[in-house]
Amino acid sequence: MKILSRVVVLLLLLLGVLMAVSNTERVALSFWPLPYSVQAPLYLLIVAVLLLGVLVGLGLGWWVGRHHRRRARERGKEAARLDREVVRLREALAERAPPRTGPDDATARGQKAIERQTALVLPDLAMPPRGPLS
Repeated sequence: MKILSRVVVLLLLLLGVLMAVSNTERVALSFWPLPYSVQAPLYLLIVAVLLLGVLVGLGLGWWVGRHHRRRARERGKEAARLDREVVRLREALAERAPPRTGPDDATARGQKAIERQTALVLPDLAMPPRGPLS
């Protein structure tokens, strides 16, 4: 994709150079309601009009996107407020939680679960030998 975009840019640049070389005649551009007139090479006027069109398009795109930018700003503020509330609620929950004095119940349950699974997977190791017949 990178090579394709570079080839397209080079072709456009070559086209622009060919246009500039072949259109060097000076033309007069007059602004109708105003008494002003500009004389410049044709390629320069074409490039100026294209640049003006790009700038107008960018300006219109920016103006149309203002609603999305405002909504994103509002939602960002709301997300920050909710993050602060989550931190505050977690701190309040930590303050209300009773202190643990005994062994950790979750660790004890986890250890028991591991022992049960070991007994299921490796029954010979989990159970003592019964005698010569087994």
